[in-house]
Amino acid sequence: MGWTAFRRMIPRTIRSYARLIAVFAALWLAALAPVRAQEGGGSSNWYKIDELNAGLPRAAPGVLRDTPQATMESFLALTKAGNYEAAAHLMDLGKIPRERQAGAGAELARMLETIIERRVVVDWFSLPDVPDAVEANPSSDDPFAAQPRRSIRLWIVDLDNRPVSIRLNRVKPEGGEPVWVFSRQSVENLPALYDIYGPSKLERMLPSWMQDEALWGLRTWEMIALPLFIAAIIAVAWALHHALTIVARRQKGEFATMMFRALRRPLTIFTVTFLAGMVTTHVFVFSGRISAVLSPLIIIGYVLAAMVLLMNVVDTLLDRLVVKNDEDLSSKEQEQRRGLATQVTAWRRALIVIIFIAGTGFVFASANVFRTLGFSLLGTAGIITVVLGFAGRDVLSNILSSMQIALNQSARIGDTILFRDYWCVVERINFTYVQLRVWDRTRLMVPVREFVAEPFENWTAMTPELHRVIKLRLGHAADVERLRETFYAIALDADEGDMADDTDMLCVRVTDQDAIGIEVWFILPCNDANTAWTYACRVRERLMAEITRWDREETGGTRYLPDISISEAA
Repeated sequence: MGWTAFRRMIPRTIRSYARLIAVFAALWLAALAPVRAQEGGGSSNWYKIDELNAGLPRAAPGVLRDTPQATMESFLALTKAGNYEAAAHLMDLGKIPRERQAGAGAELARMLETIIERRVVVDWFSLPDVPDAVEANPSSDDPFAAQPRRSIRLWIVDLDNRPVSIRLNRVKPEGGEPVWVFSRQSVENLPALYDIYGPSKLERMLPSWMQDEALWGLRTWEMIALPLFIAAIIAVAWALHHALTIVARRQKGEFATMMFRALRRPLTIFTVTFLAGMVTTHVFVFSGRISAVLSPLIIIGYVLAAMVLLMNVVDTLLDRLVVKNDEDLSSKEQEQRRGLATQVTAWRRALIVIIFIAGTGFVFASANVFRTLGFSLLGTAGIITVVLGFAGRDVLSNILSSMQIALNQSARIGDTILFRDYWCVVERINFTYVQLRVWDRTRLMVPVREFVAEPFENWTAMTPELHRVIKLRLGHAADVERLRETFYAIALDADEGDMADDTDMLCVRVTDQDAIGIEVWFILPCNDANTAWTYACRVRERLMAEITRWDREETGGTRYLPDISISEAA
């Protein structure tokens, strides 16, 4: 191919690509147009159809369809009066053959009444009472709020593990006026929805007086069944939890016992939630007012069971693999495991927080809690945030402080510390408190925020070796050299493997003096912070016994202990 031919081909190629791009753009805009029209009302304020319910007789005067609210009010009034033939005019029966619309319309209206009663909570404030469905007080956050609408979603109902909408559409038949009716797709889903949420076999067997309406729009059988249902759920939960507790106690292995205890609570929650879901789906299908609360509670139950299961199993496995015995972690040989246990504790907290946030988000997304209970998402979220922030500020502060300790490892699990004059070992770093094991085997529970705010001595922060100081107040005539020799002998004799290899630090120093006498420090190098306290106590006991013997047996006038009264000492 020559250069001239190639140069001529370039414009043709460009024009071909330009035409292809234009075709794709036109197809894309055509596909996008219905979506944008559905969101904002589109270029038309209604859906154009050929005919509307041509197989039905002329609509009665009581059938009002000019606004969404009028359609909903008319449907509820007509179905309550038993006039299902007239209520059929409030549905789009376009997918039903004309000759079958008169017979099927009344039955579909009866199904829709049952589904609305049992699954839909009508939010009358969100239903516009104007033909074009323009909101009276549009939100500034919604760009389509002030535009006419031709479709309104009333509710979302689950059908075969997928959500389907109950909608009102504004349609305009050929040669007629635009009206608001239940959408064609919503009507098509009614038989399948009725099979799921319609009256159960047991409910159909109840006497007619129990199916009559009682208080607050609930039927008589619901007023009786709901308290019995709650009592039965509580009884099943208690019995199952008690049975699992007995099974856990009878396990021979420690790990098996820990796992049964970890599974006890989530298994109880899951079983109770499963039974509640089965009963409310197949035995008794409660009205919409009750279902609006039970449905999100069931989803919350499943999510809560999964969250508790993950958190308990993670805690049990990590306690078993890392922190088998808290006593061992305080020993000198467990230096590396102390740091590992503290790091694992930090990651465990982070994992628990992530699981909690993810589970909470899943509940809000799946259960549609705010819409179900008729609240505004943004407004309620802001109020809840303020209330929880004020009520739980101490808890949140403790959680963040525990994360801080676990990450910077200022006090590790197994470290020996001196906190508020308590010689103790860090046993656990929990979300809200630090558990300290005092030398007398008692446990000191300190809020994490206070533990972080107050200074403490960590005797094993860097190395387990440390120097213990025995401070004695002696008389002016005390022979320091004799004290030094005696202290060296006692320290070496009382050593049970507690003295550090660096014996050069074994020394005696006169640090102060006043009118009463002199202050002498006996510095004792120790190789393990866990045994240093008892080692120093043994040396102090024998040193005081020796000094007391000197004062009692020697009469040369040299006194080692100050001879003063209590008032002078004070």
